[in-house]
Formats: sequence, C-alpha cells, structure tokens
Amino acid sequence: MAKENRAFTRLAMHAKANMFLEDQHIEGEVENLSLKGTFIVAAERLGLNQVVSITIDNTLACGKKAKVVRVTDKGIGLEFEKNLLD
Repeated sequence: MAKENRAFTRLAMHAKANMFLEDQHIEGEVENLSLKGTFIVAAERLGLNQVVSITIDNTLACGKKAKVVRVTDKGIGLEFEKNLLD
C-alpha cells in the first residue's frame, strides 16, 4: 500500500457543505476534512481550478475560499486558499 505524503492529517467527517460559485449553489456532504482542504460528496460537479466559497455545517469554513483540485465520479476535492484556522 502506498504511503500518502500529506502535510495535514485528514479527518473523516460527515457534515453538510454548501458551495457557492457566482449565482450557483451546490449542496453536498463532507467526507473528510483537513486544515488545508476537504472532499465533498456532491451530485453536481465543478471544473478544475474553479474557486468557490464554502460553508460547512453552517459553522466551519464560513465563506472560506477554496479551489477545485480534484473531480471524481463521487465528488469534489477542494484546497482552501488559507488554512482552515486562518
């Protein structure tokens, strides 16, 4: 099994996520979260490098900007512009 070289540990999490891109609103569920990013399970997809504003469970990452860095059949990988705690 290959070892992942991640700077921040990912935590499994299940919480509602709301992503906003201009006038588009996408709902999903957080699968995992780290200080630098998150993976959102969602029916709708965004393009790579698009920047969204995200809110998790109405309390975390409120309005934080994140860039789409991965798109799969299951969902969207986002990288926060600033660490989650910044």
